[in-house]
Amino acid sequence: MKVVGVLAALGTLCSMLPDVSADESPKIVGPDHIQLKVCPGKQLVLDCKAYPNCEDDLTLIYWLVNGSFLEIEFDDGRMTETEESTSEGGAILQRSLMVKNVTSEDFNSTFTCVVTNPAGIAQKYITLESKNNQ
Repeated sequence: MKVVGVLAALGTLCSMLPDVSADESPKIVGPDHIQLKVCPGKQLVLDCKAYPNCEDDLTLIYWLVNGSFLEIEFDDGRMTETEESTSEGGAILQRSLMVKNVTSEDFNSTFTCVVTNPAGIAQKYITLESKNNQ
């Protein structure tokens, strides 16, 4: 299922929930656009942390690569998501994307952490650059 379909379904679900103010939308911890210099062939862990600003069971956090879910694009297991977890007494929601070995294809990809709840959506975009291109 493409992201647009998931977001449309979530929007329909949100419209059925009680009124939620916009100041309760999730917020990414740190910058929302990052470019990392990494070595090809090495393992990489991309972290995403956010303030859910509402109940945990109403907030989703997940990773996309080039706008698609990992299960669709990378069914070979080269990329996996960690389990969703919380810290700071539940105030921060976190999930990581693990890349077993960085390939040249990854340097042309956009890795997106999406955090969504009934009040809104926050995204963090990460692109990679080869350390070998210095």
